[in-house]
Amino acid sequence: MVTYRLPHFVALILILQVYDSTSFIYEEYYWQDYEGKIPDEALVGGKDATGMPIYIGQAYYFSKLLPAKIYKGDNNAYVAWGSEIKVSEHIKILCTPHPERFKWVQTKKNEIHKLINHKLVKGGWEPSYDLYIGRAFHKSQTLVGSVKVAGRPSLNLGLHISSNGAQVVVNDFEILTYVPEKNLTETRHCNQKIIIV
Repeated sequence: MVTYRLPHFVALILILQVYDSTSFIYEEYYWQDYEGKIPDEALVGGKDATGMPIYIGQAYYFSKLLPAKIYKGDNNAYVAWGSEIKVSEHIKILCTPHPERFKWVQTKKNEIHKLINHKLVKGGWEPSYDLYIGRAFHKSQTLVGSVKVAGRPSLNLGLHISSNGAQVVVNDFEILTYVPEKNLTETRHCNQKIIIV
């Protein structure tokens, strides 16, 4: 029978000190419940024909979580799903204290996979597709909508926006990306110092 002296054994496996900062791996944006009032930190995604802002929303619709557009003074969100669908419950709005960290990147439906150096902002999910947030200029408006991305570029479905009650599919569009503060991500990933004796 092998016996170990407790102090030697403990010295081999004991971590004497762990410094753990309170910062975690997180992005500096969030989805807030929307009940008709635009939060101060809501992120603007586009503009209507009169120049009023269109905000980036997310709505639960028939077992799918879809990117949506939200207008100030309107309790509803609008999603593109075969036509323009008005959703009146289960709505969220994209918020951030750092709007300057978001950039719109021009792309095409079959070239999204080339954006490997960009952090795309996920806007929802539906079966067989990841949904990202996109926008395009259409009929004097910059409209936000859903970029449908599949496992292969040839299966991507482009940007789906809604306008005047109809769904419009756009193949050339802008996609929303998030640019974290330099060295912020590295610091957050490496936030523990461990000393083993």
